Amino acid sequence: MFLLDSPLAIPEVNMPVVSRGALLVATASMATCVLAGPGAAYADTSTELTAAEVAAEFKTVSDTSAKAAAAGWKANLKLAVGSFTGNEFLVVDTIHGAAYVRYNLGGEPQSRYIVVGRGTYNYISDPDSREALKMMRRPSVKYVFTSDKSTSLDGEDGVEGMSPGHFLDQETKYPATKTVHDDGSTDYRLSEDGDTMTVHVTAAGVLASADYVSHADKDHDFTVNFGYGYGPQKVALPTAGMTISDAWLNVGLAYLNMAPAVKYVTGEAATDALDDANGHQVAVSLLRNVTKDDVRSVNDMLGVHMIKTKSVSGGIRVYAKNPWTHRTAAFTLKASGKKVTVAKK
Repeated sequence: MFLLDSPLAIPEVNMPVVSRGALLVATASMATCVLAGPGAAYADTSTELTAAEVAAEFKTVSDTSAKAAAAGWKANLKLAVGSFTGNEFLVVDTIHGAAYVRYNLGGEPQSRYIVVGRGTYNYISDPDSREALKMMRRPSVKYVFTSDKSTSLDGEDGVEGMSPGHFLDQETKYPATKTVHDDGSTDYRLSEDGDTMTVHVTAAGVLASADYVSHADKDHDFTVNFGYGYGPQKVALPTAGMTISDAWLNVGLAYLNMAPAVKYVTGEAATDALDDANGHQVAVSLLRNVTKDDVRSVNDMLGVHMIKTKSVSGGIRVYAKNPWTHRTAAFTLKASGKKVTVAKK
């Protein structure tokens, strides 16, 4: 039903089947601050709005909210599907062009920083990367930095889809019930096919919060709560000691898997040399050329010039040495008539 942009990729979780809008809400860049509830009950006046009237009023709310968020904003999101829960917190410093996003889906915390014109910092949680950092003697590193001068707050990695000025962009094609409270605040209630979204707007006309509920699955209600705050924010970026470049982390990951990589390319070279010989005797020159080509291809795939070759009598040696552990992985291939022999040495 209700559609929201999703600036962040969120890990897949097991949830009941709900509407496309609900899933997009759940996986949205989950930006957040303390939820602003509807407050105490007031005498109110309710009216029915057409989709066109909702579009016009939401445009006004979005414009007013965008102005309020010009100096900075923050938001929070909470979701629940049966026993599965998640939350996300977002802080945006529009003045200095930086944002911080922290989210936790089913007990898997993640965070990232977005810096305009510089790039992104992503929290490192996968086991291989943690093991590589340990091998590299940099266990204190928590974030990997990816440099990208085109990074912006409204780009692919940005937070525009969750900003107060854009949050309602996809909700303008539905009719709604508008309730004006005597304190000047307003609630908009949109419903369709068992899904309900209630949008709370302050007396100043800015978006305060939104609550989404879906009863599409009879066994699980699906609920999402958004809340917004406005004003200058401060984003403290990770220190140099907590950060590693994506290129350097990639080097570490390559050497973490050095031994199987060397074994793999050795097997590929032996097979390719036999194929190229086409049942004839395997020439030493052919074996060497094929092996060098295969090693070059694997190094290119890894993005690291890790595996090397050295000509030996009757064949070629394939090897790599880990600069942190000083361990070596090596195999020797030799032409032997119509065969290729491989020895680990």
